[in-house]
Amino acid sequence: MKEETLPQQCGKWRLEREIGQGAYGVVYLAVGSGGELAAVKVCRRDAVGDERYGRELRGAKLYRGIPPQEGLVRMRELVETEWGFYTVMDLADDEFGGPQDASSGYRPKTLARVIEGEKALPLKECVKLGIALAGGLATLQRHHLLHRDIKPGNVIYIGGKPVLSDPGLIVDESEAASLVGTPGYVPPEKFIDAASDIYSLGLTLKAASFGRKLEDLDKGPALEADTGAPLFHAWWRILNKATDPTPSRRYQSAKALLKDINTFRLKMSVASVKRSWMFYTAVGILLALVAGTYIYMVSRERIRLESEIESLKQMNADMDNKAKTAAQDAWEAMMRNALRQTFKGISEESLSAMVEEERKKTFGEKK
Repeated sequence: MKEETLPQQCGKWRLEREIGQGAYGVVYLAVGSGGELAAVKVCRRDAVGDERYGRELRGAKLYRGIPPQEGLVRMRELVETEWGFYTVMDLADDEFGGPQDASSGYRPKTLARVIEGEKALPLKECVKLGIALAGGLATLQRHHLLHRDIKPGNVIYIGGKPVLSDPGLIVDESEAASLVGTPGYVPPEKFIDAASDIYSLGLTLKAASFGRKLEDLDKGPALEADTGAPLFHAWWRILNKATDPTPSRRYQSAKALLKDINTFRLKMSVASVKRSWMFYTAVGILLALVAGTYIYMVSRERIRLESEIESLKQMNADMDNKAKTAAQDAWEAMMRNALRQTFKGISEESLSAMVEEERKKTFGEKK
C-alpha cells in the first residue's frame, strides 16, 4: 500500500500516523473532530485483493453485530467507501504508561510487547489474563464465531485490561475451514470449530506464563517465570489440555476452559488463606515462647516462679484460644471475599454453606 494513496481523513477521523500494519490493512492513530482518540484500520480493495478484502469485510461485519463485552475490543464504527472500508476501535494503552496522544512517542501496549519487556507474567496475572481472554472468546462462541488469529500480538490493553483485538479473520463456524491464521498458532486440524481457537489461546497463555516467544517455548521457562509459585503445576496442566494436539482431548469450548480457570483461581485463594492462618499461628506460638522464657529467667524465688509458671500456662491457653478464634475469623473473612469475587451475585445462604464446608476441610470442626 503506497503512502500517497492513503486517505488522510476517514469520516470525522483524521489519520495522524501509522501504529500497525498487517496483510489486510493498516492501523492508524486517529483524532476525531472533538479531539477524541481512536485506532482506525483502513482496508483498501486495490491493496489487498478481492479475496482478502472480502474476507476482512465479512469478519468486520460479523464482529460489528456483537454487543460490547469484556475481553473484546470495542468496534465503534464500520464504514464502507468507494475505495474500501475502515473500522474504528478503542485505542490501546501506551506501552510505556504515557498519555494517549498523537505524539511520536505513543506505541500500543500489546501482550507480545509485555512479554518482550517484562518476560513472564506472575501466575496471578496469568490467571487474570486467561479469565479475560477466555471470557471474550466465550462471547464469540455464543454467536457461533471463530476468531482464527489469537496470539500475543492481537491481545491489547485498554484501561489496563487485556482484550482480544483484530477481528478481521472472524468467521461463522459453519464456514470456518481454511488455512488462514498466524503460523504456529494454527492448530493441527486448522480452524474448524470452537476447540481450534482454544489451541491458539492456550499457546498465548503459555507464552505469557513462560515468558517465551512461541518458537522458544521448548526451551523451557525464562528466569522470570513464576514456576515456583504454589499450584503452578496445576495451571500448566490446564494449558496443556488447552493445547493438546488431539482436538477431542482439548477443551471443547471457551466456557469449559473458563470454568476450570475460575476453579483454579478459587484454589489459589483458599491456599493463600491457609498460608496466612499458619503464619499467624506460628507468630502466636513464638510470642508465647518468648514470654515464657523471659518470665522464667527473671524469676528467682521458687514460690513466685511456680506461681508465675501457673499464670503463664493459663495465659498461654487463653492466648491460644484467642489466636485460634482470631485466625479463624480472619480466615472466614478472606474466604467470604474470595468466594464473592469468584461467584458474583451469590446468596448469603449459599455463601455461608460454602464457607462452612471449607471450614470443615481446613479446621476439622464447625464454627
